[in-house]
Amino acid sequence: MQAMLLSFGGLRFKNQHLEFTTHPRDLHRDYYFRRVSYGNATHLNLSVVVQEEDYKAVIHAALDRSDRNYYACDAGCLDPPVELKPERQTFPVKLTHPLTALLYITSDRAHMEELKDTIHVREIALAPAHEHHVIAMHRHGHKWGGLPTIFWLTIIALIVIFHLFLIKLVINDVTPASLDMGHGAAAAGFVVHTCGIMGEFGGRNKEDRQAQSV
Repeated sequence: MQAMLLSFGGLRFKNQHLEFTTHPRDLHRDYYFRRVSYGNATHLNLSVVVQEEDYKAVIHAALDRSDRNYYACDAGCLDPPVELKPERQTFPVKLTHPLTALLYITSDRAHMEELKDTIHVREIALAPAHEHHVIAMHRHGHKWGGLPTIFWLTIIALIVIFHLFLIKLVINDVTPASLDMGHGAAAAGFVVHTCGIMGEFGGRNKEDRQAQSV
């Protein structure tokens, strides 16, 4: 399991330190690595977070537990080593030429000082921000990003208005005026039917009287 975690995260142990070797362009989503083993008594928590305001990734590192002091430096190790603590420490993602690891972690401060002189880079700068459509594609599945809240509020309002309209139609169909009209139509039909029966009965009586007189 530990080997799978190291492989997936681009983490590797090399010459008394741990390296985070992922390319900056691949850090377009958030990653969280919990309890990465560094020896028998040390666990590290590492995370990569893409910031909402500028779409730039940063690295957070913290000690889950340890039996000694640990230090970290970002790409190139040009900045002074930072002592890791249970509270997370933030490191910028830097792009170097030639490409180097994004983060180095070791318990040997002297070794980290040596890395500053060992790592040779011609250029070093903050990694560029990811493009919006790349972040949107990985977060929402399409390049347009998440739909704004006003869109969903409008859809909900239209659904509510439509159902209120249907309820109004149903209420209008069962109002007293509609019932009165229905009773009136039924009464008129009854009168017509009664008149038809009486007319038929009267016609038969007339025929009977004529037959008797003959």
